Amino acid sequence: MNIKAKSGLLLLCLVCAFSITLLFGNLPGNAHESRPQPNTASTSSSMTNSTLQWNGLIEPFPVLKLESPLPGVHPGTVLPGIRFPDLGQQHVEIGTSVTYNSNPPTSGPHYPYPAPWGIYIYPPADEFLVHNLEHGGVIISYNPKQIKGQELVQLRQQARSLSNFNGRIIVTPQLNLDTPIALTAWNYLQKLDRYSSTAVKIFYDTHIARGPECQQGLCPS
Repeated sequence: MNIKAKSGLLLLCLVCAFSITLLFGNLPGNAHESRPQPNTASTSSSMTNSTLQWNGLIEPFPVLKLESPLPGVHPGTVLPGIRFPDLGQQHVEIGTSVTYNSNPPTSGPHYPYPAPWGIYIYPPADEFLVHNLEHGGVIISYNPKQIKGQELVQLRQQARSLSNFNGRIIVTPQLNLDTPIALTAWNYLQKLDRYSSTAVKIFYDTHIARGPECQQGLCPS
């Protein structure tokens, strides 16, 4: 067989091999990598929550169990912060705007899903955060025009440390604050004119895991 005939036969074999690859390589079940499957083990609540976009969340705080130990609080301890009238726990559709009796809010109608716990650079809507308070959370809001630099570093670091005890904490900027820092729990608001690790710790110890849906430290996630 001459060289020209051999070359033609080789070309014909390559074309056939390429055609077979295209035909059979794309059939279902022949792919080398399986497509990722949606996780159906989650509850409907968490699945709906996962579809929401939390672009401002830069550091999540895990809550691995529903029950957490409560910090020790002596009987008769005066809870820090101003107590506001309870506006209830009604759920409203996402996108509904709610008027609250404090800024930041401490109770009232809210969206059906809480925001993930952690540190934010863009604030979730108040209507999400109120649901976090209902679940026994403590929210640390700060005015980014007044709290920045080293103070902000210290504030976030303290929140990380506290989250090791109970991760139901959110640290978020709020441009409409009339104070440098605002600490909120269900029905309670404490304003700080500067960062104080002592004030943050006391507020956390006396309010964490004590929302209306908590029982002796057992709270929804």
